[in-house]
Amino acid sequence: MRLKPYEQGKLDCMCGIYSVVNATRIIRNLNDDQSQELFKQIVFYLRDTKELPTILTEGMNIHILGGILREVISDSIQRSIPFHKKPQIGIGDFWVEMMQFLDEGEDLGERRTILLSLDGAHEHWTVIRSMTGRGITLFDSDGLKHLSRRACTTIKATAGRPHRLCPTQTYFLG
Repeated sequence: MRLKPYEQGKLDCMCGIYSVVNATRIIRNLNDDQSQELFKQIVFYLRDTKELPTILTEGMNIHILGGILREVISDSIQRSIPFHKKPQIGIGDFWVEMMQFLDEGEDLGERRTILLSLDGAHEHWTVIRSMTGRGITLFDSDGLKHLSRRACTTIKATAGRPHRLCPTQTYFLG
C-alpha cells in the first residue's frame, strides 16, 4: 500500500480561524505581519477560553466565531447576523440580500465581506469576496474559488445542489 502524506489542514478544522483572518484582511487591508498577529491573537483567545482543542479537532460553531469577532476583532469591524432567526429563508431571497449588502458597500466606498458557513459538499467556513446573480467568488483558505448559484441551496444539499449555504450562520462584515 502506498501512503500519501497528509497536507496541512487535512486533519485540523481551522477554517473558521482562517475565515476570520481572511475577512479581516479584506476589510482592513492587512499585510502579512498584521495577519499573522491577528491569527496569533485568535489562537491565544481560543486557548484562554479553553476552546482551542475543540476548534482544532471539531471545527468552530457560530457562538465561538461570534466570541472571536466580539472579543478579538471588537469594534473595528461592524458585524451583523441578519438571518439569525430566519432558518427558512430561500436561496433566492438570501442571495439577493447578500448581493445588496456587498453592492451597497461598494457604492459607499466601504470594504465589506460576508463570512459564510457551508454544509453539504463542504462543512466549511469561507469568505465571500464578491457576487453576481450567477455565482459567488470566494476568498477561501481551502482553495475554493467559486460557487455557482445553480449548485447552491439553503434547505438541504442534494446531488444537483451540493452546496448548502447556512443563512443562520452568516455574518455580514464591514
